[in-house]
Amino acid sequence: MAISHDIGLFIPFKLNRPLTKEEKQSRFVQGKRRRISGEAAVLDLDTVIRMNSSYLEVVDKFYPTKGYVASFMMAFCILFLIAIVATAKITIVDSDGFLFFWFVALLSGGSICFFGRFLLKDWFRKTHYPVRFNRKKQQVHVYQVSGKIITVPWGDVFFTTSKQRISYCIVGHLISEDKETVLNTFSFGYVGQREELSLYWEFIRCYMEEDCLEELAETVLFCPPVEKQKEGYIEGLQRLMQIDSRADWLLLVLNLPFALIESIARYIGMQTSKIPQWPQEVIDACAVEPNDPINVGAENNSPYRWRTVLANESREVYDAKYQRLESANQKIKAKLDARYGE
Repeated sequence: MAISHDIGLFIPFKLNRPLTKEEKQSRFVQGKRRRISGEAAVLDLDTVIRMNSSYLEVVDKFYPTKGYVASFMMAFCILFLIAIVATAKITIVDSDGFLFFWFVALLSGGSICFFGRFLLKDWFRKTHYPVRFNRKKQQVHVYQVSGKIITVPWGDVFFTTSKQRISYCIVGHLISEDKETVLNTFSFGYVGQREELSLYWEFIRCYMEEDCLEELAETVLFCPPVEKQKEGYIEGLQRLMQIDSRADWLLLVLNLPFALIESIARYIGMQTSKIPQWPQEVIDACAVEPNDPINVGAENNSPYRWRTVLANESREVYDAKYQRLESANQKIKAKLDARYGE
């Protein structure tokens, strides 16, 4: 297995280091059911790009927040450009301000270069960095931020929790033969509350290891529209504005100006970036059987997306969705209980 070091997107992963005590304690173990209290057995958390009987493809952890950092960097760059133009106009009127103009120009130009470096980590890159979980071959295909693509056996990856300031995500470590040294790291999917990570992990693990594909497919209600196309402006705005309940409407209104600015940066990032392409060997390894009964993608998304985004679905639609999820989760739990015991 060839190891290609990834660089992370904004902050490099720490590599060639021993696993920490917290990483060992927070490990998600393959081949072992993770018991979770509550009604839900799994959660996909709107991360699934494509799901069939051969592979499950999910977005990277950076996709949900694409445009967030860029919006600040974009704003700073615009302010410094305005400073240069305004100073230039003053200099035309007052020739004594020539030195002041060059001072502002050099200061602003240096600042634009500094902030532009972070801006270009989001723009002119890839629309997203997908991860494929290959059920047939029991492999994981990773499209790294560096542009490298690696394929590793499912059972060889050390999955654990990674803290992201005030939130958490799941990362996969590739470790050396001593079972201690981290050689490479990749991230994927959901970033949020720690309690939900177990449900998200069970979704991934069950897909790779359990006989419940039809039930898992029923739990996927929305797929990011990024598989063979670039996310449009409206789709990006919807992701940034989505709320969980009508109680959040006031917060939504207060956050709207920031969401609009971020949506512009996100749209520019999407339109200037390229859609990631898997190499032929990965495509061949993930070949889908004709007439596969499991085929979940963005084409199955509800045409009434705005109602979901604004938590304004009709009672009938909400109840039908809840019953669908409840039924699928109960079936998954029954299968897991039958295999592992209650």
